[in-house]
Amino acid sequence: MQWALSDNLPSSGIREILNLALQKPGTIRLETGEPDFPPPPHILEAYVEASRSGKNRYTATEGIPALRQALSHKLQAVNRIKRAPEEILVTPGGIPGLFLAFMGTAGMGTEILVPDPGWPDYLGGMVSLGIAPVPYPLAAPDYLPNLDTLTRLLTPRTRALVLNSPGNPTGRIVPEPLVRRLCEWADEHDLWIISDEVYDQMVFAGTPTSPARFRPDRTLSAYSFSKTYAMTGWRLGYLAGPPGAIASLTRVAMGAWSSVSEPLQYAGLAALEGPQDVVDRMRLAYLRRRNLSMHILSNLGVATSNPDGAFYLLADVRSAHASSREFALNLLQEDGVAVAPGSAFGQEAEGWVRISLASSDVNLTEGLTRLGQRVKGAVRR
Repeated sequence: MQWALSDNLPSSGIREILNLALQKPGTIRLETGEPDFPPPPHILEAYVEASRSGKNRYTATEGIPALRQALSHKLQAVNRIKRAPEEILVTPGGIPGLFLAFMGTAGMGTEILVPDPGWPDYLGGMVSLGIAPVPYPLAAPDYLPNLDTLTRLLTPRTRALVLNSPGNPTGRIVPEPLVRRLCEWADEHDLWIISDEVYDQMVFAGTPTSPARFRPDRTLSAYSFSKTYAMTGWRLGYLAGPPGAIASLTRVAMGAWSSVSEPLQYAGLAALEGPQDVVDRMRLAYLRRRNLSMHILSNLGVATSNPDGAFYLLADVRSAHASSREFALNLLQEDGVAVAPGSAFGQEAEGWVRISLASSDVNLTEGLTRLGQRVKGAVRR
């Protein structure tokens, strides 16, 4: 009997390190984007209360009305875009929302432009749908899209452009004038824009601009509660887009997951309507850790990126004379520190490693000291 799914789906370089780290007790974990904060208590309480009061049923696939209304208010207040409740689909995490966006904008044998370096799970989602991801370079130190380069990568099969701001792993925020030009460029070439905005509230400098502000009719924006409210394991997100697209994708979601957990949706509602100072406290902690990490690595002679947001830092390990994967494996096995190799995010990040700032100050201080000493030791050799 033939197996229908291709075995050529790309594997995750982050997962390789993570799986090895799990087998090595005592490892300093700096490889994954997992906030070290607990979900705020009022969110936990809302989940329990909803469940106890009988809210344990199927809901409409698109989500409960109160949550979609609250999300509409949030998008206008935080992201400065107008999306009515019927233009929002509640999803079991941000990843399914992106998957639906890929499915809706492109078909088998077509192409989508993806950032390099960029989040590697874009590739797996597209390839599983028969869509070819075409990387476009985000070159250091600014890590911004270049319109001339994007134009050269276009083919008759190109259907969409993925933007991620603040970016993973770069932390870069695409400036508003460039977002506007990218929207105009997408118009000229009849492309959809898939906007990954899961780090929209983890910002250190500047203000993220959603392309939906300028081209709401051709933008699908994916969001998540995971990073903003430290709800990674809860799996709650949402996709916003033009009404026809959301209606169509809701029919796909109906057959994929039916509906998102009802008590979970009430927890999401509590997250949006409850105190927001918890978000700011996490953001300020990540900012402090960014500055601490840059200071430690600079003193050890290791160059870094200077992220505008998200909670990652790229460290330059090219002087260690090893591939980023080899460096990360050696750092893990010999120094007990897990970081993500730059090669996991694309060719442009080869020679760099990604450090997650979603770890304690103590772990960052010790882990980055070991990293810097390994780089210095390799240089002396």
